[in-house]
Amino acid sequence: MPTPFGIRRRIKRLFGLEQSHAPAEPEVPKVELLIVAPDGSEQKCSSAAGSSILGISANAKRPISSGCADSSCGTCRVEILEGAENLSAQAPRERATLKQSGHPMNLRLACTTGLERGSAKVKAFELM
Repeated sequence: MPTPFGIRRRIKRLFGLEQSHAPAEPEVPKVELLIVAPDGSEQKCSSAAGSSILGISANAKRPISSGCADSSCGTCRVEILEGAENLSAQAPRERATLKQSGHPMNLRLACTTGLERGSAKVKAFELM
């Protein structure tokens, strides 16, 4: 029989005895990024899957430099050393910016390249 004003439920909640019927939040998969600096030093950082390489690098001691964050300048270009299969597809705007900037087409822009799963190793050309 229910109690008036849900007193029994409130007492259970107060003492931490009430079981939650809310579904558990799904755990967001993590990805790992290894950044190789121009001087050859390496730094590792991680974030939620689907984050951009630039966003993940923000968790590093020396993040990848960026001038625009919308794939228009090419400052955040990186060379993919390992894990290319774990990255998002190259967008037409990214290809256009690389071409316009005179950079090789095998490079990627960290601001638009998402690390979808697993891990990747990239060589950065400019760090903060």
